[in-house]
Amino acid sequence: MRKILKLFSVLAILILGILAISGVASAAITISDVELDDDSLGDGTNIIRDVQRGDEFEVKVHVVSTEDIDNVQVEAYLRGYDHDDIMGDLTDVFDMKAGVTYVKKLTLELRQRMDQDRYQLRVRVEGRDGADDYKDYDLEVDANRHELYIRDIIISPENEVKAGRALLTAVRIKNYGDRDEDGVKVRVSIPELGISASDYIDEIESDESITSEEIYLRIPVDAESGDYTVEVEVDYDDGDEEVSKEETIYVIGDEEETSSPKSTEQKTIITIGPDVQDVKKSAAGVVYLLTITNNGKTSKAYTISVEGADWGSFRITPSNVLVAGPGESQTAYIYVSANENAPAGENTFTVNIKSGDKVLQKAPLKANVLAGSKSGGSGTSGIKKGLEVGLVILVVLLVILGLIIGFNKLKGEEEETSEDETKTYY
Repeated sequence: MRKILKLFSVLAILILGILAISGVASAAITISDVELDDDSLGDGTNIIRDVQRGDEFEVKVHVVSTEDIDNVQVEAYLRGYDHDDIMGDLTDVFDMKAGVTYVKKLTLELRQRMDQDRYQLRVRVEGRDGADDYKDYDLEVDANRHELYIRDIIISPENEVKAGRALLTAVRIKNYGDRDEDGVKVRVSIPELGISASDYIDEIESDESITSEEIYLRIPVDAESGDYTVEVEVDYDDGDEEVSKEETIYVIGDEEETSSPKSTEQKTIITIGPDVQDVKKSAAGVVYLLTITNNGKTSKAYTISVEGADWGSFRITPSNVLVAGPGESQTAYIYVSANENAPAGENTFTVNIKSGDKVLQKAPLKANVLAGSKSGGSGTSGIKKGLEVGLVILVVLLVILGLIIGFNKLKGEEEETSEDETKTYY
Protein backbone atom coordinates (compact mmCIF):
# COMPACT_ATOMS: atom_id res chain seq x y z
CA MET A 1 0.00 0.00 0.00
CA ARG A 2 2.83 2.36 0.88
CA LYS A 3 4.52 1.57 -2.43
CA ILE A 4 1.37 2.52 -4.31
CA LEU A 5 1.10 5.80 -2.40
CA LYS A 6 4.73 6.60 -3.15
CA LEU A 7 4.17 5.86 -6.84
CA PHE A 8 1.16 8.20 -6.98
CA SER A 9 3.14 10.89 -5.17
CA VAL A 10 5.95 10.68 -7.72
CA LEU A 11 3.47 10.87 -10.62
CA ALA A 12 1.76 13.89 -9.05
CA ILE A 13 5.07 15.69 -8.64
CA LEU A 14 5.98 14.97 -12.28
CA ILE A 15 2.63 16.24 -13.53
CA LEU A 16 2.89 19.42 -11.47
CA GLY A 17 6.41 19.99 -12.77
CA ILE A 18 5.32 19.58 -16.37
CA LEU A 19 2.41 21.97 -15.87
CA ALA A 20 4.68 24.51 -14.22
CA ILE A 21 7.19 24.30 -17.05
CA SER A 22 4.48 24.63 -19.70
CA GLY A 23 2.94 27.53 -17.81
CA VAL A 24 6.25 29.33 -17.71
CA ALA A 25 6.82 28.66 -21.43
CA SER A 26 3.35 29.82 -22.40
CA ALA A 27 3.65 32.91 -20.30
CA ALA A 28 6.99 33.93 -21.90
CA ILE A 29 5.17 36.29 -24.37
CA THR A 30 1.77 37.79 -23.63
CA ILE A 31 -0.50 40.12 -25.63
CA SER A 32 -1.71 42.42 -22.87
CA ASP A 33 -3.94 44.66 -25.02
CA VAL A 34 -4.94 45.44 -28.61
CA GLU A 35 -6.26 48.85 -29.72
CA LEU A 36 -8.09 49.68 -32.94
CA ASP A 37 -7.76 53.43 -33.59
CA ASP A 38 -7.04 53.98 -29.86
CA ASP A 39 -10.11 51.94 -28.80
CA SER A 40 -9.25 48.87 -26.72
CA LEU A 41 -10.72 45.61 -27.99
CA GLY A 42 -10.51 44.00 -24.54
CA ASP A 43 -10.00 40.27 -24.31
CA GLY A 44 -11.90 39.66 -27.58
CA THR A 45 -14.64 37.49 -26.08
CA ASN A 46 -17.63 39.82 -25.70
CA ILE A 47 -16.87 42.75 -28.03
CA ILE A 48 -17.85 42.87 -31.72
CA ARG A 49 -16.40 45.99 -33.31
CA ASP A 50 -18.29 47.59 -36.22
CA VAL A 51 -16.08 48.92 -39.03
CA GLN A 52 -16.63 50.31 -42.52
CA ARG A 53 -15.07 48.77 -45.60
CA GLY A 54 -12.66 51.06 -47.35
CA ASP A 55 -11.45 52.53 -44.04
CA GLU A 56 -7.90 52.37 -42.74
CA PHE A 57 -7.15 51.63 -39.08
CA GLU A 58 -4.15 51.78 -36.81
CA VAL A 59 -3.70 48.62 -34.75
CA LYS A 60 -1.66 48.95 -31.55
CA VAL A 61 -0.50 45.69 -29.99
CA HIS A 62 0.80 45.71 -26.39
CA VAL A 63 3.14 42.78 -25.70
CA VAL A 64 5.16 41.81 -22.63
CA SER A 65 7.53 38.95 -21.88
CA THR A 66 8.65 37.25 -18.69
CA GLU A 67 12.12 36.68 -20.10
CA ASP A 68 14.48 38.08 -22.68
CA ILE A 69 13.48 36.98 -26.21
CA ASP A 70 15.21 37.87 -29.46
CA ASN A 71 13.85 38.12 -33.01
CA VAL A 72 10.17 38.71 -32.31
CA GLN A 73 7.54 39.87 -34.81
CA VAL A 74 3.92 41.06 -34.44
CA GLU A 75 1.32 40.49 -37.14
CA ALA A 76 -2.32 41.56 -37.56
CA TYR A 77 -4.42 40.30 -40.47
CA LEU A 78 -7.84 39.28 -41.80
CA ARG A 79 -8.62 36.12 -43.75
CA GLY A 80 -11.51 35.11 -46.02
CA TYR A 81 -11.06 37.95 -48.54
CA ASP A 82 -11.71 36.60 -52.04
CA HIS A 83 -8.99 38.54 -53.88
CA ASP A 84 -5.24 38.39 -54.31
CA ASP A 85 -4.28 41.40 -52.19
CA ILE A 86 -3.86 40.42 -48.53
CA MET A 87 -5.32 42.52 -45.73
CA GLY A 88 -2.75 42.67 -42.98
CA ASP A 89 0.51 44.09 -41.68
CA LEU A 90 3.71 42.73 -40.14
CA THR A 91 6.30 44.50 -37.97
CA ASP A 92 10.03 44.34 -38.31
CA VAL A 93 11.99 41.97 -36.09
CA PHE A 94 12.72 43.29 -32.59
CA ASP A 95 14.13 42.02 -29.28
CA MET A 96 12.22 41.91 -25.98
CA LYS A 97 13.50 42.28 -22.43
CA ALA A 98 11.81 40.64 -19.50
CA GLY A 99 9.11 42.71 -17.83
CA VAL A 100 9.09 45.48 -20.47
CA THR A 101 5.84 46.23 -22.33
CA TYR A 102 6.26 46.97 -26.03
CA VAL A 103 3.64 48.75 -28.14
CA LYS A 104 3.83 47.93 -31.84
CA LYS A 105 1.81 49.87 -34.42
CA LEU A 106 0.42 48.22 -37.53
CA THR A 107 -1.86 49.44 -40.33
CA LEU A 108 -5.00 47.59 -41.35
CA GLU A 109 -6.69 48.71 -44.59
CA LEU A 110 -10.12 47.26 -45.27
CA ARG A 111 -10.65 46.78 -49.01
CA GLN A 112 -13.59 48.35 -50.77
CA ARG A 113 -14.38 45.05 -52.49
CA MET A 114 -14.72 42.93 -49.35
CA ASP A 115 -18.13 41.50 -48.48
CA GLN A 116 -20.34 42.93 -45.78
CA ASP A 117 -19.93 40.21 -43.17
CA ARG A 118 -18.24 39.26 -39.92
CA TYR A 119 -14.48 38.77 -40.01
CA GLN A 120 -11.88 37.93 -37.40
CA LEU A 121 -8.95 40.22 -36.74
CA ARG A 122 -6.12 37.86 -35.89
CA VAL A 123 -3.18 39.21 -33.86
CA ARG A 124 -0.06 37.09 -33.58
CA VAL A 125 3.20 37.57 -31.64
CA GLU A 126 5.91 35.05 -32.43
CA GLY A 127 9.58 34.61 -31.68
CA ARG A 128 12.14 32.67 -33.62
CA ASP A 129 12.55 30.09 -30.85
CA GLY A 130 8.83 29.23 -30.82
CA ALA A 131 7.57 31.52 -28.04
CA ASP A 132 4.24 32.99 -29.14
CA ASP A 133 0.82 34.34 -28.20
CA TYR A 134 -2.28 35.16 -30.21
CA LYS A 135 -5.72 36.74 -29.88
CA ASP A 136 -8.74 36.93 -32.20
CA TYR A 137 -11.28 39.77 -32.33
CA ASP A 138 -14.61 39.86 -34.17
CA LEU A 139 -15.15 42.69 -36.65
CA GLU A 140 -18.51 43.42 -38.27
CA VAL A 141 -17.73 44.93 -41.67
CA ASP A 142 -20.47 47.18 -43.03
CA ALA A 143 -20.80 49.64 -45.91
CA ASN A 144 -21.59 53.33 -45.78
CA ARG A 145 -25.09 54.34 -46.82
CA HIS A 146 -23.72 56.50 -49.65
CA GLU A 147 -20.35 55.74 -51.19
CA LEU A 148 -19.30 55.95 -54.83
CA TYR A 149 -15.86 55.14 -56.13
CA ILE A 150 -14.27 56.13 -59.46
CA ARG A 151 -12.77 52.90 -60.73
CA ASP A 152 -11.38 54.14 -64.05
CA ILE A 153 -11.14 57.12 -66.38
CA ILE A 154 -11.16 56.18 -70.09
CA ILE A 155 -9.71 58.93 -72.29
CA SER A 156 -9.74 58.92 -76.09
CA PRO A 157 -7.23 59.51 -77.59
CA GLU A 158 -5.50 57.73 -74.75
CA ASN A 159 -2.11 59.40 -74.23
CA GLU A 160 -1.94 62.59 -76.25
CA VAL A 161 -4.18 64.91 -78.22
CA LYS A 162 -3.49 67.67 -80.71
CA ALA A 163 -4.53 71.24 -80.06
CA GLY A 164 -7.88 71.97 -81.69
CA ARG A 165 -8.97 68.32 -81.57
CA ALA A 166 -11.65 66.63 -79.47
CA LEU A 167 -11.01 64.76 -76.22
CA LEU A 168 -13.59 62.15 -75.17
CA THR A 169 -13.78 60.96 -71.55
CA ALA A 170 -15.85 58.13 -70.07
CA VAL A 171 -15.92 57.45 -66.31
CA ARG A 172 -16.36 54.02 -64.71
CA ILE A 173 -18.11 54.30 -61.32
CA LYS A 174 -18.77 51.68 -58.63
CA ASN A 175 -21.47 52.05 -55.96
CA TYR A 176 -20.12 50.58 -52.71
CA GLY A 177 -22.90 52.10 -50.61
CA ASP A 178 -25.99 50.48 -49.12
CA ARG A 179 -28.34 52.71 -51.13
CA ASP A 180 -29.00 53.14 -54.85
CA GLU A 181 -27.85 56.50 -56.15
CA ASP A 182 -30.04 58.63 -58.46
CA GLY A 183 -29.08 61.67 -60.51
CA VAL A 184 -25.31 61.24 -60.33
CA LYS A 185 -23.46 64.17 -61.92
CA VAL A 186 -20.16 63.54 -63.70
CA ARG A 187 -17.99 66.57 -64.48
CA VAL A 188 -14.78 66.50 -66.53
CA SER A 189 -12.51 69.53 -66.69
CA ILE A 190 -9.02 70.71 -67.58
CA PRO A 191 -8.66 73.81 -65.37
CA GLU A 192 -5.41 74.97 -66.99
CA LEU A 193 -7.20 75.26 -70.35
CA GLY A 194 -10.44 76.60 -68.88
CA ILE A 195 -12.63 73.89 -70.40
CA SER A 196 -15.19 71.59 -68.77
CA ALA A 197 -18.29 69.52 -69.53
CA SER A 198 -20.83 67.52 -67.50
CA ASP A 199 -23.27 64.66 -67.87
CA TYR A 200 -25.75 62.81 -65.64
CA ILE A 201 -26.21 59.14 -64.82
CA ASP A 202 -29.83 58.33 -63.97
CA GLU A 203 -29.18 55.53 -61.47
CA ILE A 204 -26.40 53.39 -60.02
CA GLU A 205 -27.66 50.44 -57.99
CA SER A 206 -25.96 49.33 -54.80
CA ASP A 207 -22.85 47.20 -55.37
CA GLU A 208 -23.08 47.76 -59.16
CA SER A 209 -20.77 49.47 -61.65
CA ILE A 210 -21.70 51.70 -64.57
CA THR A 211 -19.83 53.68 -67.23
CA SER A 212 -20.92 57.19 -68.12
CA GLU A 213 -21.55 58.41 -71.65
CA GLU A 214 -18.52 59.89 -73.40
CA ILE A 215 -18.09 63.51 -72.32
CA TYR A 216 -16.83 65.79 -75.09
CA LEU A 217 -14.12 68.40 -74.62
CA ARG A 218 -12.43 70.37 -77.38
CA ILE A 219 -8.82 71.35 -76.77
CA PRO A 220 -8.26 75.04 -77.65
CA VAL A 221 -6.41 75.62 -80.92
CA ASP A 222 -3.88 77.87 -79.19
CA ALA A 223 -3.10 75.41 -76.38
CA GLU A 224 0.61 75.06 -75.72
CA SER A 225 2.39 71.73 -75.68
CA GLY A 226 2.68 70.02 -72.31
CA ASP A 227 1.06 67.77 -69.72
CA TYR A 228 -2.37 68.79 -68.46
CA THR A 229 -4.42 67.43 -65.57
CA VAL A 230 -7.84 66.01 -66.42
CA GLU A 231 -10.03 66.30 -63.32
CA VAL A 232 -13.11 64.11 -62.86
CA GLU A 233 -15.65 64.97 -60.15
CA VAL A 234 -18.68 62.85 -59.28
CA ASP A 235 -21.46 64.45 -57.21
CA TYR A 236 -24.14 62.26 -55.58
CA ASP A 237 -26.55 62.03 -52.63
CA ASP A 238 -28.28 65.25 -53.79
CA GLY A 239 -24.92 66.99 -54.05
CA ASP A 240 -23.92 66.29 -50.43
CA GLU A 241 -21.18 63.84 -51.38
CA GLU A 242 -18.37 64.12 -53.90
CA VAL A 243 -15.56 61.89 -55.09
CA SER A 244 -12.81 62.91 -57.51
CA LYS A 245 -9.92 61.47 -59.47
CA GLU A 246 -7.27 62.82 -61.84
CA GLU A 247 -5.53 61.71 -65.02
CA THR A 248 -2.86 63.32 -67.19
CA ILE A 249 -3.03 64.01 -70.93
CA TYR A 250 -0.31 65.41 -73.16
CA VAL A 251 -1.35 68.17 -75.57
CA ILE A 252 0.59 68.68 -78.80
CA GLY A 253 0.52 72.39 -79.53
CA ASP A 254 0.71 73.94 -82.96
CA GLU A 255 4.23 75.22 -82.32
CA GLU A 256 5.43 71.67 -81.64
CA GLU A 257 3.87 70.38 -84.85
CA THR A 258 5.58 73.16 -86.82
CA SER A 259 9.00 72.56 -85.26
CA SER A 260 8.82 68.77 -85.16
CA PRO A 261 11.19 67.11 -87.66
CA LYS A 262 8.52 64.58 -88.58
CA SER A 263 5.52 66.88 -88.62
CA THR A 264 5.85 67.99 -92.25
CA GLU A 265 6.59 64.46 -93.37
CA GLN A 266 3.53 63.16 -91.59
CA LYS A 267 1.37 65.86 -93.19
CA THR A 268 2.73 65.32 -96.71
CA ILE A 269 2.26 62.11 -98.67
CA ILE A 270 4.58 61.60 -101.65
CA THR A 271 4.19 58.87 -104.27
CA ILE A 272 6.51 58.45 -107.25
CA GLY A 273 7.07 55.73 -109.80
CA PRO A 274 7.65 53.40 -111.38
CA ASP A 275 11.07 52.80 -109.83
CA VAL A 276 12.66 51.42 -113.02
CA GLN A 277 11.93 52.01 -116.72
CA ASP A 278 13.63 51.10 -119.99
CA VAL A 279 14.90 54.06 -122.03
CA LYS A 280 16.29 53.77 -125.57
CA LYS A 281 18.82 56.23 -126.87
CA SER A 282 17.68 58.97 -129.26
CA ALA A 283 14.03 58.31 -128.38
CA ALA A 284 11.34 60.48 -126.89
CA GLY A 285 12.03 59.06 -123.41
CA VAL A 286 9.79 57.94 -120.60
CA VAL A 287 7.67 59.62 -117.92
CA TYR A 288 7.84 59.23 -114.13
CA LEU A 289 4.71 60.30 -112.28
CA LEU A 290 5.06 62.27 -109.01
CA THR A 291 2.03 62.98 -106.77
CA ILE A 292 2.16 65.14 -103.61
CA THR A 293 -0.75 65.26 -101.13
CA ASN A 294 -0.91 68.00 -98.48
CA ASN A 295 -2.71 66.77 -95.33
CA GLY A 296 -1.81 69.86 -93.34
CA LYS A 297 -3.97 72.76 -92.23
CA THR A 298 -2.34 75.38 -94.49
CA SER A 299 -1.20 75.62 -98.12
CA LYS A 300 2.33 74.50 -98.87
CA ALA A 301 4.76 74.96 -101.76
CA TYR A 302 6.91 72.04 -102.86
CA THR A 303 10.05 72.31 -105.00
CA ILE A 304 11.10 69.40 -107.23
CA SER A 305 14.62 68.91 -108.57
CA VAL A 306 16.67 66.14 -110.21
CA GLU A 307 20.33 65.35 -109.53
CA GLY A 308 22.92 62.77 -110.50
CA ALA A 309 21.77 62.39 -114.11
CA ASP A 310 24.46 63.66 -116.49
CA TRP A 311 23.75 60.66 -118.74
CA GLY A 312 20.38 62.08 -119.82
CA SER A 313 18.09 65.08 -119.98
CA PHE A 314 15.16 65.80 -117.69
CA ARG A 315 12.09 67.99 -117.86
CA ILE A 316 9.44 68.59 -115.17
CA THR A 317 5.93 69.68 -116.15
CA PRO A 318 3.77 71.62 -115.54
CA SER A 319 6.36 73.19 -113.19
CA ASN A 320 9.06 72.21 -110.75
CA VAL A 321 7.15 74.12 -108.04
CA LEU A 322 3.79 72.74 -106.90
CA VAL A 323 1.42 74.54 -104.53
CA ALA A 324 -1.11 72.34 -102.70
CA GLY A 325 -3.87 73.63 -100.45
CA PRO A 326 -5.07 71.81 -97.32
CA GLY A 327 -6.20 68.32 -98.32
CA GLU A 328 -5.23 68.84 -101.99
CA SER A 329 -3.03 66.73 -104.27
CA GLN A 330 -0.81 68.00 -107.08
CA THR A 331 0.88 65.99 -109.84
CA ALA A 332 4.14 66.56 -111.71
CA TYR A 333 5.49 64.65 -114.71
CA ILE A 334 9.23 63.99 -114.95
CA TYR A 335 10.29 63.33 -118.55
CA VAL A 336 13.56 61.40 -118.89
CA SER A 337 15.49 60.75 -122.11
CA ALA A 338 18.94 59.19 -122.62
CA ASN A 339 21.78 61.00 -124.38
CA GLU A 340 23.55 59.46 -127.39
CA ASN A 341 26.63 58.83 -125.25
CA ALA A 342 24.68 57.45 -122.28
CA PRO A 343 26.20 54.19 -120.99
CA ALA A 344 24.03 51.17 -121.66
CA GLY A 345 22.56 49.41 -118.69
CA GLU A 346 21.19 50.61 -115.40
CA ASN A 347 21.61 54.30 -114.63
CA THR A 348 20.37 56.09 -111.52
CA PHE A 349 19.14 59.55 -110.67
CA THR A 350 17.53 61.15 -107.62
CA VAL A 351 14.36 63.23 -107.36
CA ASN A 352 14.41 65.70 -104.46
CA ILE A 353 11.21 67.11 -102.94
CA LYS A 354 11.54 70.11 -100.62
CA SER A 355 9.13 72.25 -98.62
CA GLY A 356 10.81 75.51 -97.81
CA ASP A 357 14.37 74.71 -96.72
CA LYS A 358 13.53 71.20 -95.56
CA VAL A 359 14.11 68.19 -97.78
CA LEU A 360 11.06 65.95 -97.42
CA GLN A 361 12.27 63.08 -99.55
CA LYS A 362 15.12 61.96 -101.78
CA ALA A 363 13.65 59.36 -104.14
CA PRO A 364 16.25 57.21 -105.95
CA LEU A 365 15.02 56.05 -109.38
CA LYS A 366 16.56 53.94 -112.14
CA ALA A 367 16.54 53.97 -115.93
CA ASN A 368 17.71 51.00 -117.96
CA VAL A 369 19.34 52.51 -121.05
CA LEU A 370 19.00 50.41 -124.22
CA ALA A 371 20.53 50.90 -127.66
CA GLY A 372 18.05 51.75 -130.45
CA SER A 373 15.89 54.48 -131.85
CA LYS A 374 12.71 53.76 -129.96
CA SER A 375 11.91 53.94 -126.33
CA GLY A 376 10.89 50.71 -124.65
CA GLY A 377 9.45 52.32 -121.56
CA SER A 378 6.07 53.57 -120.68
CA GLY A 379 6.40 56.78 -122.77
CA THR A 380 5.71 56.66 -126.54
CA SER A 381 5.51 52.86 -126.50
CA GLY A 382 2.79 53.13 -123.90
CA ILE A 383 0.93 55.65 -126.08
CA LYS A 384 1.26 53.38 -129.12
CA LYS A 385 -0.05 50.41 -127.17
CA GLY A 386 -2.95 52.52 -125.94
CA LEU A 387 -3.85 53.53 -129.49
CA GLU A 388 -3.73 49.90 -130.62
CA VAL A 389 -6.02 48.83 -127.81
CA GLY A 390 -8.39 51.70 -128.59
CA LEU A 391 -8.49 50.71 -132.27
CA VAL A 392 -9.35 47.11 -131.40
CA ILE A 393 -12.12 48.27 -129.08
CA LEU A 394 -13.49 50.57 -131.83
CA VAL A 395 -13.57 47.70 -134.35
CA VAL A 396 -15.38 45.46 -131.87
CA LEU A 397 -17.96 48.18 -131.20
CA LEU A 398 -18.55 48.68 -134.95
CA VAL A 399 -19.07 44.94 -135.44
CA ILE A 400 -21.55 44.81 -132.57
CA LEU A 401 -23.36 47.87 -133.93
CA GLY A 402 -23.57 46.27 -137.41
CA LEU A 403 -25.02 43.09 -135.96
CA ILE A 404 -27.65 45.03 -134.04
CA ILE A 405 -28.67 46.97 -137.18
CA GLY A 406 -28.80 43.75 -139.22
CA PHE A 407 -30.98 41.95 -136.69
CA ASN A 408 -33.36 44.91 -136.48
CA LYS A 409 -33.67 45.07 -140.29
CA LEU A 410 -34.31 41.33 -140.56
CA LYS A 411 -36.96 41.52 -137.86
CA GLY A 412 -38.75 44.35 -139.69
CA GLU A 413 -38.87 42.38 -142.97
CA GLU A 414 -40.38 39.37 -141.18
CA GLU A 415 -43.13 41.55 -139.64
CA GLU A 416 -44.02 43.04 -143.09
CA THR A 417 -44.27 39.55 -144.64
CA SER A 418 -46.56 38.40 -141.84
CA GLU A 419 -48.89 41.39 -142.35
CA ASP A 420 -49.16 40.70 -146.11
CA GLU A 421 -50.15 37.11 -145.50
CA THR A 422 -52.94 38.03 -143.08
CA LYS A 423 -54.64 40.66 -145.36
CA THR A 424 -58.15 39.76 -146.79
CA TYR A 425 -59.42 41.30 -150.08
CA TYR A 426 -63.13 41.87 -150.92
